Amino acid sequence: MLFLLVVIFVFLLLIGMPLAFAFGASSFISAFVDPSFSPLLLIQRLFVSFDSFTYMAIPLFLLAGNIMNESGITEKLVKLADSLVGQFHGGLAQTTSLSGMLMAGISGSANADASAIGAIMLPALRKSGYDEGFRVSLVSACAVLGPIIPPSILMIVYSGVTTISVADLFMAGVIPGVCLGICYMIYSYIYAKRHNIPTTKFGGWKNVLVCFLRSIGGLMMPLIIIGGILLGIVTATEAGVLAVIYGLIYGFVTRSLTLEKLRDCIFAALKATVVSVLVISFANLLGYIATHENLPQMLTAAMTAFTDSQYVMMLIMVAIIVIMGMFIDSNAIILMMVPVFWPMAQAFGMDPLHFAMVFILAVDTGGLTPPVGLVLYIVAGIENSNIARCCKAIWPFVIIMMLMAVAVMFFPPLATFIPSLV
Repeated sequence: MLFLLVVIFVFLLLIGMPLAFAFGASSFISAFVDPSFSPLLLIQRLFVSFDSFTYMAIPLFLLAGNIMNESGITEKLVKLADSLVGQFHGGLAQTTSLSGMLMAGISGSANADASAIGAIMLPALRKSGYDEGFRVSLVSACAVLGPIIPPSILMIVYSGVTTISVADLFMAGVIPGVCLGICYMIYSYIYAKRHNIPTTKFGGWKNVLVCFLRSIGGLMMPLIIIGGILLGIVTATEAGVLAVIYGLIYGFVTRSLTLEKLRDCIFAALKATVVSVLVISFANLLGYIATHENLPQMLTAAMTAFTDSQYVMMLIMVAIIVIMGMFIDSNAIILMMVPVFWPMAQAFGMDPLHFAMVFILAVDTGGLTPPVGLVLYIVAGIENSNIARCCKAIWPFVIIMMLMAVAVMFFPPLATFIPSLV
């Protein structure tokens, strides 16, 4: 049944069937072929996957991010970042990296951040003389900080599959996400010096203060979300409701949000939610079949016979996930592979939070890797760029992300230190 499932799924992908329907069709076809397995179980599983209080946070965070973008907060955060680091070599590129870290604390979605940051930063980077491949790759890499620095939709999906709390996952992403942003800034500095990109003059601390005061309304949203969850006042889903309410109040008080813009925000959030939930629901079926057919136990037995090192196991896992990420949506990989890999991690005695962060970093890399790096395609579409040139320039950022995954792998406190304090 598993062999048939994989063959049908790969075939449907190759002929161009949308990912969600490839998941669903391959699952139901393989279930009908196997007389010992009832397709009714898949129908029940499909509806159970929809019935999730945790997943309700997805449309809420998407809507909150859209509202804040339409309220002009993205531009204010970019100006704040530019006032802090714009005067250094590669200042505009470093501004992009810092903006990515700040925006990651609002939407939790790489796709949303890619559109918001790309629309503002790409024209400025082009005007300053940055190469097409570099600027598209930089914005794409900064956008994928969204699922790492809290809040994170990927972490919400991961929490829905496991028993790990969303709050713990959110806190585990802080240090790796900030470290990634700093690595992008260092790489941007080296790139700018090597290509003689001109610097700008520091505007003074008064300008920094003015930019900070103008952007403080946007900076409050991550504090509301994370603070509410950590203090035990709200769940992740309820924090999403608070974020939407705060975004509405901020937008209407500052008169930057109109009813027409709000309608556009709602439709954009609905569209993104439908795509995500369809993929999540149908991908659940593959994970369920894999578990039913004892795939985790078979892989665990094979892996323990091959090695007794959890690091070797994790390196193999990361390699498999990154390769899958070249072709499959990040949410779908979590739904498919966590039920398979988590029993293996347990057999090797791994900390659940440590394993989760390594897994999420590896999955998030898939948003950048060609041929189906969705975030890279979104940013390239904004710039109307040559995708082949962008695919060549993206690899330094992919390597940085992989090195961060390896760093977390061999030094667990990068993921577990902050959750252990809370």
